[in-house]
Amino acid sequence: MGLFHYVACGLPNVWLENGYTEGVSSDGAAIFQVEDVKGLHQAIALSLVEKDTLLTGDEFRFLRNEIKLTRKNLAGIISFSEETIKKWESGENPIQKIADVTLRNLYLESQNQVGKVGQLLNKINALEKKNTELYFKEGSTGWKPEEKCA
Repeated sequence: MGLFHYVACGLPNVWLENGYTEGVSSDGAAIFQVEDVKGLHQAIALSLVEKDTLLTGDEFRFLRNEIKLTRKNLAGIISFSEETIKKWESGENPIQKIADVTLRNLYLESQNQVGKVGQLLNKINALEKKNTELYFKEGSTGWKPEEKCA
């Protein structure tokens, strides 16, 4: 088994020495299956976080996707526009140093699910999946949040 060029992660420079199986489909096409995709992506992400140069657009997108942030949500966190992030990820514009450092730290914190940043990222990611309407009910002790109004 030779080296496998793993492009499914969206990065052009990832090669696997092992940890994958090869086969042939019924129509004769080559099939490759990575055995521990989650572990591989974590190893790739940690390698990117520790690299000594600024992230490329592809690397920036990979880390953003690993922490499951949309461009919109990341834009709100780092105070840059979605369009700016899109241009960074496409390689159209250079990534700002502060955004690079922030994304690396967000990734590291996201791995610590008990940490405050990890909890915040989980909440931010859930925002797009949940109804964001707020409901309140007045009681004898004042207004209180409610799950939903009857």
